[in-house]
Amino acid sequence: FKLVHDTFHHHVAGEPALYREGHVLLAEEPRVNDTALYFSVLAAVASGRTRRSEIAHALGKSDAAVNHPLAVLVEAGMLEVAEDPLRQRRGTFHLGEPVLRLHQLVIAPNATLLDRGRAAEIWTSVADTVSARIYGPHFEHLARQWTLDHASPETLRGTPSKVGTTTVACREHRSGHQLDVVCLESGANRADRVLAIGEAKWSARRLDRSEVSRLEHVRDLLPDADDAKLLLFAREGLDGVAARAVAGRADIEIVDLERMYHGN
Repeated sequence: FKLVHDTFHHHVAGEPALYREGHVLLAEEPRVNDTALYFSVLAAVASGRTRRSEIAHALGKSDAAVNHPLAVLVEAGMLEVAEDPLRQRRGTFHLGEPVLRLHQLVIAPNATLLDRGRAAEIWTSVADTVSARIYGPHFEHLARQWTLDHASPETLRGTPSKVGTTTVACREHRSGHQLDVVCLESGANRADRVLAIGEAKWSARRLDRSEVSRLEHVRDLLPDADDAKLLLFAREGLDGVAARAVAGRADIEIVDLERMYHGN
């Protein structure tokens, strides 16, 4: 998060050539023969179109037409694929680095004003975009990474084999509930077990009881997940009412920034 802020304020304001790094990365990739197409793919993903069909629709192309650009961008590390552990071959695409999101969402659209030295003005005007489209998705990525690589077996009541994101269908709400984190444990001669599901909220406010209730509801929709842990990744933790409501519950883990970076 500090990297994005510093990149903008120091590199953009003080060294204009550096904020063109997104263009340089593509120009240096030998497999890219149509930079406009590849930038359009990156822009679509940065704006929240993470599924192959959504990306193709945004570009006015068929799904097959975006297969090669997506594969090249993944191999080059500019895009990452977040697999859906509950549904094979339904992964979503995400920009590999927050600085790439910054370039696509903030720097490229405002290049003329930035060249005129108006970085501070631009930063203020894009605060909501930076929070929702840059910090938020990166926080969700860190939550999945923490669950897979740093959460202890005691925390998850098992050892994770797969961690990704998924959408759970809900007849009651006539929609799907997005899960930022779903963690599965694989075992010999048995079906994968859902160890945990989680929500990651990059919000300046403390989370309330409704966030806990939502995860409880989604857990009830999943088959054979009655004992799955509920993981709430909250930048500022829970408010007083929610904290008292979950105190002593063994099925809920609250993970704030301190725990995400230093605990398990």
